[in-house]
Amino acid sequence: MKLLHLMDFYNELIIKQDYFECHEIMEEAWKSKPMFTKKDAEVFLILLATGEYHYRRGNIPGAVKSYERALLLYHENEYDLGALGMTVDLIDMMHERLSRMPHDAFTPMQFPLTDHIWQALHREHAGGMTYEAFRKDSEDRFVSDAAVVCKHRLRDRSDVIREREAAIKKRKHHR
Repeated sequence: MKLLHLMDFYNELIIKQDYFECHEIMEEAWKSKPMFTKKDAEVFLILLATGEYHYRRGNIPGAVKSYERALLLYHENEYDLGALGMTVDLIDMMHERLSRMPHDAFTPMQFPLTDHIWQALHREHAGGMTYEAFRKDSEDRFVSDAAVVCKHRLRDRSDVIREREAAIKKRKHHR
């Protein structure tokens, strides 16, 4: 997986907490590969971001399902989490988070990024903050803006709707 994709993903995941955009970035990275399958590490990251998206919105069944699928993929494929920019602590954290979802209100997860990824995020997104201040700010951040939290409901879908209507019209015409 390209570092550029990971950096974009982690910028959205950690700094902006735009979990919907994380999904979009990683799906694009995944589908741009010459050969891709549903067992790829990108799918694991997509499911992780999707779980966070649902959890923040209070959709506990959706969050649980996404986390369970992500963990199943991990246990079946044993991804190199270091190559994905996280430490192995992630899996225990995911299991713990999954067990608490039905009882605890959402708070942003403190993703166990590798030092390499934290340093790269700092170089790209610190805006003059020291490394320590940047880490603290990132770890304390809690984005609750409706435009981010409910992004899938608020986005402009007119292109998707037009394409769907055109496909229906085309199918009816060919009958």
